Amino acid sequence: MRKVIVVGGGASGLTAAIFAARNGQQVTILEHKDRVGKKILMTGNGKCNLTNTNDFRGKYYSSNQKSLQRIYDTLVRFGADDTRAFFEKMGLYTKEKKDGGVYPVSEQASAVLDVLRGECERLGVQVRTGCEVCGIAPQKQDRNVRAVCQGKDGKKRQATFSYDKLILAAGGKAAPVSGSDGSGYLLAASLGHSVVKPLPALVQLRCAGGFFKSVSGVRAQAGLTLYIEGRAAAFEEGELQLTDYGISGIPVFQFSRMAARALDAGKACEVGIDFLPYVQETDRDCFAQKNADDAAFGYKTVEALLAGMVHKKVASMICRKHKTGADLTVVQAGKDAVLGCIYELFDFRVKIVGTNPFENAQVCSGGVPIGEVDDCFASKLCKDVYLIGELLDCDGICGGYNLQWAWATGAIAGASV
Repeated sequence: MRKVIVVGGGASGLTAAIFAARNGQQVTILEHKDRVGKKILMTGNGKCNLTNTNDFRGKYYSSNQKSLQRIYDTLVRFGADDTRAFFEKMGLYTKEKKDGGVYPVSEQASAVLDVLRGECERLGVQVRTGCEVCGIAPQKQDRNVRAVCQGKDGKKRQATFSYDKLILAAGGKAAPVSGSDGSGYLLAASLGHSVVKPLPALVQLRCAGGFFKSVSGVRAQAGLTLYIEGRAAAFEEGELQLTDYGISGIPVFQFSRMAARALDAGKACEVGIDFLPYVQETDRDCFAQKNADDAAFGYKTVEALLAGMVHKKVASMICRKHKTGADLTVVQAGKDAVLGCIYELFDFRVKIVGTNPFENAQVCSGGVPIGEVDDCFASKLCKDVYLIGELLDCDGICGGYNLQWAWATGAIAGASV
């Protein structure tokens, strides 16, 4: 029986611990927060989007194509069906929604954590919370993990845990309140690994312009195009949320990591917002001409005309930008001015100046390069050490893809040890 230490009690760490224990190993989880699985409780707005049954190709990012192929190969070995079977074996049943998202039948993230914790307890996995790992000694004759652990009396004491196999599942830097504070990168680096600079992903974007406060709180179906150095890099459609600092919502989250990495490289980024996605591109000219027609709508104010197409706060913002007074009618403003306002609704450009910090991010991009681990996620640089989950240079879009990566890497590494 081997001694297996798992550093980090999140989704990947708990899964790794379960698979290792099912194979007869003596497993201990070291978690520096006061309980395991805090981030699981935050996922899917508390409903926990476990995985997604849609094709996973094109849903993940990494630093290069070779790493992406390694990600895809992993998800062939342990995919959505395997995740559902894993949880059903523990008594948690799941359901699939129209978008392919898979949730617990109860739609309670707490139910997911409960079965994971229950299985760890059944298998005899030791869980040490309040345990901050501060160093790893990887020498074969004296392999151990050094930590500062809080005792039942509330006092902190130095502790040493010996291991035969070590699994680093300490997470990234996103949502540090859940425990992902970046300490895993430092531990990996101490063992000789490199780290692709972590940046926020699945996060809101901050924009230039003093008009955002006037439209803060507006939600609208929109098409969004991300431009990097003037070239279209991504397109998403869905519910846009306007905030006092910029833009948010799932379509923004989906390409936020691309914006973050481009900005970090010093590249210019902007987003073109189509507030009228219900108008086909081929029909735009006809739509604009019809609505700017003096005979049809000349009696309306320009703001009232636009408010028939979009949220009135957006209509007001567009009028102010074009210096069209609130009481100015379509006739008084003139056709060219009205057309200018309408066409802006098709492509309203905002300059991206940054992302919100890690505290607001759901995941982060970057991490330990996937080329530095083997197909079972064992380190190529440090014998008997495994690296899994968000610690690695892999991040997915919204929809259960990031949790699927956690379950998959945890299961494969846990079985391997």
